[in-house]
Amino acid sequence: MPSTNQVKPAAHQPWWHKMSLATDQCWFFSIGPLQLYLRRLSNEWQCCFEQQKETEERYLMQSNSTQCLPPDLSTQRYIFNKSPEQVSLTPLLLDRPVVIKTRQPVSIPPGEQALFYISSPVCVKLSLHQPDCVLQEIPTQRLSDTWFGPSTQQGELCYAAKTHARHSRAEVPLRPHRAVTPVTIENKSDQLLTINKLSIPVPFLAVYGLADGTLWTDPISLQHDGNHALTRFKISKQAPEGCTAADLLSQPRLQVEKHGLIRAFTDIFSD
Repeated sequence: MPSTNQVKPAAHQPWWHKMSLATDQCWFFSIGPLQLYLRRLSNEWQCCFEQQKETEERYLMQSNSTQCLPPDLSTQRYIFNKSPEQVSLTPLLLDRPVVIKTRQPVSIPPGEQALFYISSPVCVKLSLHQPDCVLQEIPTQRLSDTWFGPSTQQGELCYAAKTHARHSRAEVPLRPHRAVTPVTIENKSDQLLTINKLSIPVPFLAVYGLADGTLWTDPISLQHDGNHALTRFKISKQAPEGCTAADLLSQPRLQVEKHGLIRAFTDIFSD
C-alpha cells in the first residue's frame, strides 16, 4: 500500500458522498474488505482496487489522500477531453439474489413469527459528475456463484454468502460494506420450521444509509404454510426502522411484477 496521510479509520461515518479531486490528486478508500484507489489527471481518471478477506479489522471505513496508485494492481483508465472534478461513491445491492446460509440453524415453532436482521455485501457505483458518467460497479466482497431452486431446471443463479441471522437490531455490527435486510418469517404451518438457508432478493430492494455509517434495505416478509411452499412474499412499502425517504441512496435494480417472485422462493426453507 502506498504511503498515505495519517487519517484515523472511522467505523461510524458514511462513505457515500460527492467529492472533488484536483488535477494529479490521488485518493484512497477502504470500505470493509474493498481497497479502492482513484486518481484524477487533466484528461483522465484512473481506478484500481482489490478485495481482501473479510475480517473484524476490515469492518472499518477509511478515506484519505494518497501519493500514488499501487503499481501491483491493474489500473483502469477513463479518457476525457477535460476530466470532471467531482466523483461519488454510491452503494448498490448486487445484481442477483444472495443465498444466505446461516451460521447456526434457526427454528420457528408453529404459529409463531420472528424478525431477523440479515446482511449482504454491496457494490460501489463509481460515478463522475458535470457531466454525469457512471464508470463502473465494484463489489465490496467477492462471492461465489450458487444455484437456488427445486431442481437444475427450475431456479436461478445466485450469489452465496454466510452470515448470522441476528434477532436483535442492537446485535447488528457496524459494517460499512454490508446492507442489512429486516426479514420477518411467519410459520403458518403445524410443524416446526427450521431454516438453514434462504434467498434474499436484493435486486428488488432499495438501499438506505444512516449517519452512523450503516446501510439498510427495504424490509421483506415471508410466510410459510407447510409442504415447503411459500404462499406469500412481500416487500414493505415502509422504510426500515430508523430510516426515512431522505436516507434513500439507491433505488432497486428491478421492479416487482405480480407473482414474479413466487417461483424463485419455493425452495427457500430447508429442514
